Amino acid sequence: MARQFAVDERLFQYFPELIIGVVVVSELDNTVPAPEIAHLWRTVQQELREKWGQHKIQEHPHVIPWRTAFQRLHMSGSRFPSSIEAMGRRVLKGQDLPSINPLVDLYNSLSLRYLVPMGGHALEAVVGDIWLTFSQGGEPFRPLGETQVEVVSAGEVVYKDAQKILTRRWVWRQCDEDKVLPSSREVFIPIDLLGERGRERGEEIITAFSSLSQRYLPCRIQSALLDSAHRVMTFEGKDT
Repeated sequence: MARQFAVDERLFQYFPELIIGVVVVSELDNTVPAPEIAHLWRTVQQELREKWGQHKIQEHPHVIPWRTAFQRLHMSGSRFPSSIEAMGRRVLKGQDLPSINPLVDLYNSLSLRYLVPMGGHALEAVVGDIWLTFSQGGEPFRPLGETQVEVVSAGEVVYKDAQKILTRRWVWRQCDEDKVLPSSREVFIPIDLLGERGRERGEEIITAFSSLSQRYLPCRIQSALLDSAHRVMTFEGKDT
């Protein structure tokens, strides 16, 4: 059944250069061990330490646009760091981030290598269509790995479905309900791109993801790059 992902046109008023890449994975078997992907995940962590270990991650030219964007949206980048800043900070502190499962390790590897926020939402837990938009305020939200429910503030940039908030404060925290598990068969993966060469980097990431997944984690892939002129993607997937 056809589903849609749409980006709110108001976001482009704030960020005309915004590009949202999308990869939709289906026919996935995420239970088969993929040692090559686990090795890639360890390798990109070491690469970041070698290339940027003498600097703070928030000073990286790919991370600075997120600090600037959060400031423009009246959010504290230090209190609510983007997912890539939070992950990069842990790596530069010497922490070895754990392997989760093959698909999560794959998109985390590319997220860290390109220093671009990427997430994964198991479509089995997503209801209806998906939007990148602004919250109304008061929506409940349970962060990944947490038991306590939070209340979403009005005007936050969020990923959401027909019933719930999937990600708070744009690329800050994901909800627990749609986390990617070994049993996940269909997954929605957004790639959030700000700054120069956004479209070019989006194309590189999608190409790399497609190549690596077909080599080590066979699945069917649908992909697109959305911008101010093309804000909607239609994809095939089960409608929960």
